[in-house]
Amino acid sequence: MKVMMDTGANRSFISIKALDPSYGKQFINKSHSRVILADGYTSLSVFGTMNLFIVMDDMSTSIKALFVKELCANCILGMDFIHKYRLIINTEEQIVSISDNYKCITLKFDINKGDIRYPVRLINNVRIPPKRTVTVPVSVELSSAKVLFRPCFKLQQRLPIFMLNSSLTINHHTSSISFHNPTTYSCLLPKGNILETITIPTLSFKRNSIIDHRSVNNNITNLTRHIDNPEQQDRVETLLNQFAKLLGTSKLTIATNVKSHAIKTLDHPRPVSKPYYSTPSEQEEMYKMIQELLHFG
Repeated sequence: MKVMMDTGANRSFISIKALDPSYGKQFINKSHSRVILADGYTSLSVFGTMNLFIVMDDMSTSIKALFVKELCANCILGMDFIHKYRLIINTEEQIVSISDNYKCITLKFDINKGDIRYPVRLINNVRIPPKRTVTVPVSVELSSAKVLFRPCFKLQQRLPIFMLNSSLTINHHTSSISFHNPTTYSCLLPKGNILETITIPTLSFKRNSIIDHRSVNNNITNLTRHIDNPEQQDRVETLLNQFAKLLGTSKLTIATNVKSHAIKTLDHPRPVSKPYYSTPSEQEEMYKMIQELLHFG
């Protein structure tokens, strides 16, 4: 069974799916209640408590957990477990240390290599009149989040409509999306249609705050190699070294653009156009690049 350790949870939880069918119900202390999640709105129904006995490597651990119907993982170990066994989570080396009064063990993280994707579906049938913008409710398999999204590739190819949102604020598994229909005819979207996909990355990026001076010097040398005059070459190299942070290195960095940008809205056509055709693989690569750029600034 896979276990998720959550430093944002005060208590530990286990779902019905994680229990073996042969597990006796007499071990569950029934007491119906509700717990509020970190978003302050979403709640979970608690059916009772039970004593969990978990073997990690060669160490036996135990904790009193809340018994619920559904979780994002089979079992969530919260701060009660973390404090009891003095957990030390090392994100750099991707290991966690667990100790009691007798021994200390070290375990490696089980990291998903891919991202977790959630479809965004229409809650109702929608008709978008010509030359109109409408806002429609959608459902997502997330209780609460603020995420970026990308439109469904098939939907883009089938209908000439534009999605005006660039992010979704999800509360209670629902959100809203604005559509614009630039055509002279109505567009129909059926209930349950997948409009887009939101992606929750399972691995976090590490911000690069250290300059790779060796790589920068190599880049500057290559840039100034064509200058024949030694004095001019030295002056250019000195100037480039003053702005070393702006030069690309082997690690991901992004230059800061101080020029302000504006979208003209008066006496100008709308700054929108139908996107160029791109294959699903091209969209996938572009999406990954955008996520990295957004993360690093």
